[in-house]
Amino acid sequence: MKFRAVMIDAGPMREFTNIVSTISKLSKECVARIADDQLYFIVSDENSGPAPPILWCEIPHAMFFSEYQMVGLDDDHKDIYLEFTSTNLARSLITLKNAKSLKMKLTKKQCPCLTLEIEVPSSTSQQTRQVTHDIPVKVIPRKLWSDFQEPKIPKPDISIQLPTLKQLRTTIDRMRTMAAEVMLWASAEGRLTLQIKTDTSKVSTRFKDLRVEAFEGPIEHSDSETETQANEDKSNICYCRVDAKKFSMFLSADQISHNRTVCSIVHKRLVVLCLQTEENVKLQCFITGIVY
Repeated sequence: MKFRAVMIDAGPMREFTNIVSTISKLSKECVARIADDQLYFIVSDENSGPAPPILWCEIPHAMFFSEYQMVGLDDDHKDIYLEFTSTNLARSLITLKNAKSLKMKLTKKQCPCLTLEIEVPSSTSQQTRQVTHDIPVKVIPRKLWSDFQEPKIPKPDISIQLPTLKQLRTTIDRMRTMAAEVMLWASAEGRLTLQIKTDTSKVSTRFKDLRVEAFEGPIEHSDSETETQANEDKSNICYCRVDAKKFSMFLSADQISHNRTVCSIVHKRLVVLCLQTEENVKLQCFITGIVY
């Protein structure tokens, strides 16, 4: 197996750093899938053992790398799967803020490593210096690749564009101090409501006039969850209860320059959060619904 990639533009290097930094906040461990057309970062739920990914990030190499070469196991299994500690990669990329270039390659030292060679300008002369980071990785065997495939999800009942992530993050972080779970309501009229309940209080925040990209309703409601939505047409609402911490962690992606964020809800079962950038990076977070 071989892998070598080069970045020389400041914009892509900055964006790549922000993406890796965001992923490092979501999970300690990460898997990189190196394919001939894209670089993937995959995060699984740390507490559930082997399970479908909860985060899936696609980075088209043509938009980021001036050189990109890789050779997989064989002609039938062309990809490379590497497991590593995400914070190690994030810390190594801090140097990219003022760098002239980045070279990434798979090397064999005392153990397999993802080696970063970063060329940075010298503060005392016109010459440059090279900073090298060796990040230990574990090569994932072919028999385990099926654990790191993109989740197949049911067709969402509603897809609605999110308000600014910074605004959402402020709201959710305040709610998290009071409750561990948050209810997400989305209506066909473009309203998104976040709600928490405690033994002594109920707190809701509503965002209006959001763009609805798809609605597969009507959704018929027959339980008490719809009591708080008495002023809306209940047949046009989808909802899901999720872990507030996981929802908040996705919102840390606000540091990534993006042009579109969408929340898709499979009624009471699943929330899919998707961020896309102008460079065609797609970051998806899959949060399973909490059902009592």
